[in-house]
Amino acid sequence: MSTRGRKRILSLFGLVLLAGALLAAPAPAAPKRVMPLPNAPMRVMSLNVCTDQLAMALAAPGQLVSVSFLAREPSLSMLHEEAKEYLANRGLAEEVFLQKPDLVVTGTYSLHNTSALLKRLGFAVEEFSFVQTLDTIPGEIRRMGSLLGRQDRAEEIATRFAAELADIKRRQCDRRPSAIAYDQNGVALGRGTLADSVLEAAGFRNLAADLGVVGMTPFPLEQIVVQRPDVIITGKPAGAPTLGAQVPRHPAIAALPGTRIGAFVPEGSWSCGAPSVIEAVRALARLRAEIAPCPAPDHNSSERDAGEKPLRAFPHPALGAPR
Repeated sequence: MSTRGRKRILSLFGLVLLAGALLAAPAPAAPKRVMPLPNAPMRVMSLNVCTDQLAMALAAPGQLVSVSFLAREPSLSMLHEEAKEYLANRGLAEEVFLQKPDLVVTGTYSLHNTSALLKRLGFAVEEFSFVQTLDTIPGEIRRMGSLLGRQDRAEEIATRFAAELADIKRRQCDRRPSAIAYDQNGVALGRGTLADSVLEAAGFRNLAADLGVVGMTPFPLEQIVVQRPDVIITGKPAGAPTLGAQVPRHPAIAALPGTRIGAFVPEGSWSCGAPSVIEAVRALARLRAEIAPCPAPDHNSSERDAGEKPLRAFPHPALGAPR
């Protein structure tokens, strides 16, 4: 055999050995991913800003494929930065049809015709009620967790939420200053709203609810001047100035003696019944303790009642420790 032929055989033999070595080498370990339970939906779309908050808090990596465009609005969503990681939708049936999700979650009042159409087309659609209070939030967390196959994570967040809420409520007393949530166009939040339950839990009396207001409704500026609430909670100014935005900042309101006026709750924290609403409760509980502190507890009382505890924030995201 010629020298040239021997070199060709040796080259081919070397290639065979190299291929065998590559096949025998262990494959690189796949990154660990926290997955939902078997049979859980693998592709989920949320069409409502409130279901966005729950889904982003609970979904496994890669499970949630789209959230509403409103989830990126800081005034409506505390998870507005996280929302930028998802495809934004405007709640249209065409968008859902193109994405072909296994599950669609939305609100009962968001584009109801879209929900009905999607159901007729065979999509799985789950609707969450717009009627929300602090007491309904743990149940909504658990329901979303069940839908996503993330029951353990949901139970952890719901339990922690309920425990901190109960602790804040225990630290209140009979000294309950008056407050009103007064926003653009002079709209107040009365009985039956999420804001009403937040105010109550934080130790305030909701002036609007005391005067018979139910839900969201225009509230006369003159009534505020006459009633002189201790606190007026306004929204944070955003975008171009409007006449409606100036109503809560009327000179007659600004001149009220002893009334505190401002955006005392973190932006977007109480727009939806989601885990992040605890941020609003914490902020208002601190404010209540500042303007109307409860009497010092008896020295023989339990350690739990010995003064105001610092309000510890959950690490982000989803108000819970990463798993």
